[in-house]
Amino acid sequence: MKPLPPTFAQEVRRLRNERGLSLNQMTGLVPYSKGHLSKIENGQVHPNPEMARLFDNALQADGHLIELADAPARPIPSDHTTLLTFDSMFDHHRALGHRLSPEVVLSSLRPQVDALSSMARSADDPGLGRGLWLLAARYAEYAGWMEQERGDDASAAEFTRRAVKYAAKGGDSELASWAHVRISEFALYRGDARATVKYAREAGKSRSTAVQAAAALREAQGYALAGAADRCHAALDRAAELQRVLSESPYGTTSLIDQVAIARAWTFHDLGRHAEAAAILDTQMPLISPTALRARTRFGLRRALAHAEAGDVDHACDLVADLLDDIRQVQSATVHIDLTAFSKLLSRLRPAAGREVAGEIGEILFA
Repeated sequence: MKPLPPTFAQEVRRLRNERGLSLNQMTGLVPYSKGHLSKIENGQVHPNPEMARLFDNALQADGHLIELADAPARPIPSDHTTLLTFDSMFDHHRALGHRLSPEVVLSSLRPQVDALSSMARSADDPGLGRGLWLLAARYAEYAGWMEQERGDDASAAEFTRRAVKYAAKGGDSELASWAHVRISEFALYRGDARATVKYAREAGKSRSTAVQAAAALREAQGYALAGAADRCHAALDRAAELQRVLSESPYGTTSLIDQVAIARAWTFHDLGRHAEAAAILDTQMPLISPTALRARTRFGLRRALAHAEAGDVDHACDLVADLLDDIRQVQSATVHIDLTAFSKLLSRLRPAAGREVAGEIGEILFA
């Protein structure tokens, strides 16, 4: 029978003795009395995160005590139905993410990330542990995306970092490359062409075809921001070639049928080829599921912007008017970037059909 993993209390006592420290000496390293230290080592005091950090630093445990403090008191059994349950729940969270505000989704997603990582640490079966780490990585990566949609890039980066760490524990080293795709996206929405291309190139070094394809798309979008048309088209062609040999991607969106076509339209718009961008999006928008509201609002706005810049402002206003209720529902920070761009365009062009739409856009942006 496999022995139980050591508790936080047992490891503190073992490490203290291993380093030749008495309880009196420990009082000089951590802000606790000798009596309280004795209670901690006897398991009478449950460690909180700050306590775990203090002991980990004092005893030079390299994060081991922090992990033990976060782990459940008992190991979870070798029950692989746990993996199936959480895998099914992830699909539920993703479905909610398609149509609800990020804050609503994150309220249940954040605790699941913590629960999965905690269970993974205490799994008594290595196979179950790896599966739980990989699920924790998927949840954390998606939480990062939701944080970006909420407008908190710092939290998005932190969840992405956790996803990379958890994936590595589960045996997936490629998520580290995917993280560069995500960081490239942060730069793209900031309008930083140089950083977009820089991180996309880093991601492109991955051995994963899926990551390489996504990286090539971000690289193309970065070049388009800077007006580097030839480089943009070359990166798009590379992405299209990679997508042809890719059966399914474990990373990124599940809402788009043809990611290359959507990215091509995005870059055409940034390069000033607005009519061509509008034509592509007219073809692609009907292919996005009606339930994928987040994707429909993002690329629907891009479609409207392209039509407006191509000269068909009244049609663009009609397109945006049809999206407003969905925009209110998904509350996306990235969608609001394009909504702001459309509002500026209406202010510049002042079409008669845009007055009512402009008023509703203002209510959404400044609610």
